[in-house]
Amino acid sequence: MPIHIGSSIPLMVEKMLTEMVKPSKHIPQQTLNLSTLDNDPYNEVIYKACYVFKAKNVADDDNRPEALLREALSDLLGYYYPLSGSLKRQESDRKLQLSCGGDGGGVPFTVATANVELSSLKNLENIDSDTALNFLPVLHVDIDGYRPFALQVTKFECGGFILGMAMSHAMCDGYGEGHIMCALTDLAGGKKKPMVTPIWERERLVGKPEDDQPPFVPGDDTAASPYLPTDGWVTEKINIRADSIRRLKEATLKEYDFSNETITTFEVIGAYLWKSRVKALNLDRDGVTVLGLSVGIRNVVDPPLPDGYYGNAYIDMYVPLTAREVEEFTISDIVKLIKEAKRNAHDKDYLQEELANTEKIIKMNLTIKGKKDGLFCLTDWRNIGIFGSMDFGWDEPVNIVPVVPLETARTVNMFMRPSRLESDMVGGVQIVVTLPRIAMVKFKEEMEALE
Repeated sequence: MPIHIGSSIPLMVEKMLTEMVKPSKHIPQQTLNLSTLDNDPYNEVIYKACYVFKAKNVADDDNRPEALLREALSDLLGYYYPLSGSLKRQESDRKLQLSCGGDGGGVPFTVATANVELSSLKNLENIDSDTALNFLPVLHVDIDGYRPFALQVTKFECGGFILGMAMSHAMCDGYGEGHIMCALTDLAGGKKKPMVTPIWERERLVGKPEDDQPPFVPGDDTAASPYLPTDGWVTEKINIRADSIRRLKEATLKEYDFSNETITTFEVIGAYLWKSRVKALNLDRDGVTVLGLSVGIRNVVDPPLPDGYYGNAYIDMYVPLTAREVEEFTISDIVKLIKEAKRNAHDKDYLQEELANTEKIIKMNLTIKGKKDGLFCLTDWRNIGIFGSMDFGWDEPVNIVPVVPLETARTVNMFMRPSRLESDMVGGVQIVVTLPRIAMVKFKEEMEALE
């Protein structure tokens, strides 16, 4: 069905071809186990992203992006061969298994065309998720499981294109995804091999459940909002400029002397977002609201995980407060709690406890059963795709647009790099937030006050 996007010409995307691209070299048939963090049910979601590339200044019919990327994908799978397999959760122990190699397998690779120019879509700035799905591949599901990785190249009338990616979070975190996408474009640009050699070694992050400890399920039955449940969800991208971040940091340092500690953009903006969200949702002031943080643990493991490890290497830390406390606490009070949570995550004993807890959650098939109104998670996507250049002939992507499942988006705020086309946003950050429509009005007022 045509989609009208503010142009006189309705957007139509024709998916012309999908093929299963196989590794360029033979991979023996094998079954691989995943880590405890990969097996976490909360990680078995499909994350998607659109990488937006503008047209070349000079047309080049001999080097078509889809041909270069298709060949590069085949070469990539010679190194990242697990991406060409199938994932399936076993009924016996509720663990994921990955089958790959042999004559089967491959990664779905789709080529599509759009009947408009990228400029008519404003390079996907403030695009809605339903429209963005036109430029994203679908992961294939069959009796053997599902494909954990897929790509789509959508070409536009102007010569620009969108590289759409779909990936199971069970395979990798943002760090791993960034390395994979940079390796793909490196190979498409003519390099002979990835700059970083991928390493599996998922057994290094497997926990041992302790029978005497009851499992902790985060965010269970939080404070209630009068605006939930609802079908009226909206997603907005909100730009926070560098000078606003600087002023907030200066004000926070006046409240409390962090001595030799650096306060980060993630910490001060995260604290401000939490306060703004609690106000916007009008949460029950005596109910509990929980701030969830993703904290990297690559260097906590002994010895540290190698650069080529692309599995999930972070744990979620949780800061619980009543809604009243969040409103009354200063930004510096909340930053102190965030820093404390990060320090705990970097403790080796705590990591082992967290792995053991996750093993119990998997085994007992536990989920959040109560209200999630007051659950608020922060994740930082600013590093996705920047572990090197992604220029393989079309310059760097001018925009990277994440598309996450609505159920996940409702509780998650994503930190993103602003579009490269917005020169006044250098040093700033873009926040992707999903809220009930009525709450979004109040939330945007709070963000305007920051600016």
